[in-house]
Amino acid sequence: GACPLENRTPIVAYDALCRENGICIPSDAYTCDVIGGQMTSATTWMGILGLMVIAIALAYKSKLAFIYGIGLVTFLSWFRGTPFTYFTDDDAGNARFNYFKKVVDVTGLDKIMTPFTKDIAGAGVALVTMLYVDFLDTSGTLLGITTEIGIVDEQGNFPKSKEAFSVDALATMFGSIFGLSPITSYIESGAGVRAGSKTGFTAVICGFYFFLSIFFAPILASIPPWAIGGALIIVGSLMMKSLTKLKFDKVSHATSGFLTVMVMPLTYSIAYGLIAGIGTFLIMEGTFWILSLVGIEKPTDAEPEPIALGESLAGPSKITEVDADSKHEAGKGDTDEEVGVEETANMDETAKVDMDATKE
Repeated sequence: GACPLENRTPIVAYDALCRENGICIPSDAYTCDVIGGQMTSATTWMGILGLMVIAIALAYKSKLAFIYGIGLVTFLSWFRGTPFTYFTDDDAGNARFNYFKKVVDVTGLDKIMTPFTKDIAGAGVALVTMLYVDFLDTSGTLLGITTEIGIVDEQGNFPKSKEAFSVDALATMFGSIFGLSPITSYIESGAGVRAGSKTGFTAVICGFYFFLSIFFAPILASIPPWAIGGALIIVGSLMMKSLTKLKFDKVSHATSGFLTVMVMPLTYSIAYGLIAGIGTFLIMEGTFWILSLVGIEKPTDAEPEPIALGESLAGPSKITEVDADSKHEAGKGDTDEEVGVEETANMDETAKVDMDATKE
């Protein structure tokens, strides 16, 4: 990927309508394999610039690292006529620029209330779907954030977890009245934790800034996606240290952990990643338990004992010690291996005597 807009070929759904009638519906996804130009997009390199600025500033323990990276890339992207401008010279770019020039704007509240449905069956399916999606998303986010803070105990619990989940649930219920998607804890909170956030007072301050964003929406809506992409990569990299606690010597843990990490970005969903990881773990451990009922022992995760110096994988080395009389009787047919350790000891003793004599 990462090719210029003019080199991007949209990926279409090759269904019967597209195959037989030539009516194909393109998606947001694209490929650069048709025309080429991979890694030549100016916006991609601007995103990499922001990533490097944030990473370097974090290395110097700067609490404004994310502000530096996002602010620099955003500021440069606001200039028109550049290859990486957010206000491109087309209808979409002009519309974004006209909205940006307003600076302050308050959107009408005439559509704030959502129309409710009478389809109880359909609503039930939606409730169940949103339940597990929101619960797993919130669980993954809260555990990731609290682990970064360092308040998770050995059992995987953190203080006031009940209150955290309750607030998340109430926010989801309240937001649904206004037709909003589930309001849940967001993984970008990791940036605030990295900057020093430790208490709920951070959420109060963030809420205040969200209130201000209602009036300055034209400015905030003009922050390009490649400006915040680097920050998300940094947040993900900081959370990777949690994998060091994974028991990689236990196959069920290593496999489920790997699938959790890989499925999340491939499906754009924390919930699907957790389902893949938890499901794999339960299937493997359940199979081990069933097999144990018929006499097959569960796999152990015991680490192999370290090999002592002088031992091989086949066991301790056998060095035959031969006394002085045996060596004399063996005569000239003896080899170095048969002489063994005692001859080496005699040579060391002789060398020691010579060294003492030299010193005197």
